[in-house]
Amino acid sequence: MALWWAVGAIGAVAALGTVATKAVQRRVRTARDDHANRPALWNRFYSIDWGDTTTNNYGFAPAEGHHPQRFQHQMYRELFRRLAAKRDIKPTLSLLEVSCGRGGGLNAALADHPDAFDATGLDVAASAVEFCRKTYGESDRLHFVEGSAMALPFPDSSFDVLLNVEASNDYPDRDQFFREVHRVLKADGIFLYTDSFRTEKAAEAREALKAAGFEAEFSDITANVAEACRLDSPRRRDVIRSRAPLLAKLFLGRQLDNYAAVEGSRKYDAFRTGRRTYLMTAATKA
Repeated sequence: MALWWAVGAIGAVAALGTVATKAVQRRVRTARDDHANRPALWNRFYSIDWGDTTTNNYGFAPAEGHHPQRFQHQMYRELFRRLAAKRDIKPTLSLLEVSCGRGGGLNAALADHPDAFDATGLDVAASAVEFCRKTYGESDRLHFVEGSAMALPFPDSSFDVLLNVEASNDYPDRDQFFREVHRVLKADGIFLYTDSFRTEKAAEAREALKAAGFEAEFSDITANVAEACRLDSPRRRDVIRSRAPLLAKLFLGRQLDNYAAVEGSRKYDAFRTGRRTYLMTAATKA
């Protein structure tokens, strides 16, 4: 989920206190547009106690099971189904998730495929990496690393699978990220990728992947995402109510609803009406 503007909102409110709402919103827009500040904003975001919420994406419906974050976990299941259609999921596959956040999605995927992966989660926010290490531990088969999607701190041809879920819209240069993915994937590696785009810009993602050296067949899952947002709206409202900082709720209640794409928000309506398109692929090297 594109969280960076919400991070900026929290930082802006904390800095400005009781100034007028419009001034806060101007500060939010400034933080949103300055890519250089985003690692610090993300670090602040993941420093907040979000309770049991460990997976941030808009979700996929229908979803399996009864876990409170089942729609978010289903997004990962759909990606791994596409992986299974291209190669056997078997022990010792090396997996990297770029922008793992609080690690809930990666943890759910590993639970679905016990002993299949040697996994690494990477995030630009030190607080996210610290949370993951504390929550999930580390071992010979699971590591968490602080680093940038723009310059992945790994040698060429390091991974069988690279996973990126609803994070690339926050990067300063998506094309550079795709080139880095191509570099660190093995020759037969798979890039599991999903994100949303303004519908008129969706073709650019296809072209960017092709330019980076990938072959990708995209699935349009917009309807599944919109339905997940609708069904999951009560939980998301509760997370905002119970966990978001007080000043953020006072000054930016409507924006927080939009960030979470709850039913009735602009973001939800963009998915529902097709103004925004959500795509998913398991791309291979050309």
